[in-house]
Amino acid sequence: MIAAIASKELRALLRDGRLWGLGLVLALLLVAVLASAAHQHRTAEQQRIGVESAARQQWDHQGERNPHRAAHFGMYAFKPQSALASVEPGIDAQTGQALWLEPHRRNMALFAPAADAAPSIGLGDFHPAFVLLALVPLLIAVLGHGSVTHEREQGTLRMLQACGMRGSALVLGKWLGLCAGLALVLAPALLASGWVLSARQALPEALLLVLALLMYYAVWAAVTVLVSSQCRSSRAALLVLLALWVGWVFIVPRLAASAVESAAPLPTGEQFWSRIQRDIDQGLPGDGTAAERMQAFDRRLLAQAGAARLQDLPFGVNARRRLYRDAYATRVYALHFEQLWRAQLAQQQALRWATAVTPYASMRAIGSALAGTDLAHRRHFEEAAEQYRQHYTTLMDEWDMNATQGMTSFESRYAGNAQWQAMPEWRYTPPGTGFSLRSSQADWGLLAGWLVLALGAMGWSARRLNP
Repeated sequence: MIAAIASKELRALLRDGRLWGLGLVLALLLVAVLASAAHQHRTAEQQRIGVESAARQQWDHQGERNPHRAAHFGMYAFKPQSALASVEPGIDAQTGQALWLEPHRRNMALFAPAADAAPSIGLGDFHPAFVLLALVPLLIAVLGHGSVTHEREQGTLRMLQACGMRGSALVLGKWLGLCAGLALVLAPALLASGWVLSARQALPEALLLVLALLMYYAVWAAVTVLVSSQCRSSRAALLVLLALWVGWVFIVPRLAASAVESAAPLPTGEQFWSRIQRDIDQGLPGDGTAAERMQAFDRRLLAQAGAARLQDLPFGVNARRRLYRDAYATRVYALHFEQLWRAQLAQQQALRWATAVTPYASMRAIGSALAGTDLAHRRHFEEAAEQYRQHYTTLMDEWDMNATQGMTSFESRYAGNAQWQAMPEWRYTPPGTGFSLRSSQADWGLLAGWLVLALGAMGWSARRLNP
């Protein structure tokens, strides 16, 4: 019986011009937007590789100079983008694409694509994820809002109940038919998109994204049938579904983001950097000021070498001092960046639960995690870049320290291109699929909970279905 109802619903949708008209238009729109986004992503990656190569060539051919001066020439660490980043840009549209690596200082990422945009979570941007997560649910609502109300308006619902038709079989069949009609229209576009992404070495993530989308669309289809079964007319059902769509896709996420930002604001840039400088100058609790720490360090150097003057030490004192100061500064930077990451993570968790009333937010979070454009992947990249910064600046100062003695002039030139070319190149390996799943496991749980809740509510409404 359920199969017969689903088949009848599918045939009705296929005869309805809205399925082919709106569905095919949406499918073509998805393919066009994805093709454009993929082209932009490919161009951006080519530019990134070109800039990285040019920057490395400049580093390798600095000429003769002091190693510490060479270190101040600096390097850029660029974050590579996965193929799925063209589908869901996540927070990468608001954060920088590159980190400037230099001695003494840890920097924030630079060159954000949306540097002038107001702080937000990027909702409503026209990219493939917006088509998949916002427009497809609207199509579901338009196609399925009359799935049960049409039966009620035409009087066939009373006839079906008189023939012994159970409400659960009717509602479940309507849901399956709506899902089948949607799959029939969108399957070619999704398969074409998956082929494009799999060809670019994103197959596991692409398959997981398709699985999440199937769950997401199943939720929307269940909610659509649920509303249709509870409303007296198709017009009322459509109005309710449109209100839910606007609230879930636009209003709730934006209001939640504003509320979270007001309740737990992040420090301003001025506050963040001033606190770091204060702790470097005045020292962490019990460490003393920068001058006191340096005096104590000089005394330890003299005591260890059994010398009376710094000029008599058998290594470069200025370089050794820099290594000590930078190690302390690195400790301070790590402390404050860890506090910042924790504050951002707390905001993310608060936003997750504040938007738990809509499946849209959970689906966006899952997409961002699979695309490598969420907060967890951003932190992984920046921590890797910081480790490289510490390595290359330490290595340069160690070269300086071992090549000189005493208080050698800071301007002495005694290293050339061979020294710079010996520096290992920056190589970043993004984390794997397991990392994405772990960082988004709460969102997967919320989406699964939504599916169970929607299907349960649909079954509950079926038992109380009135003609």
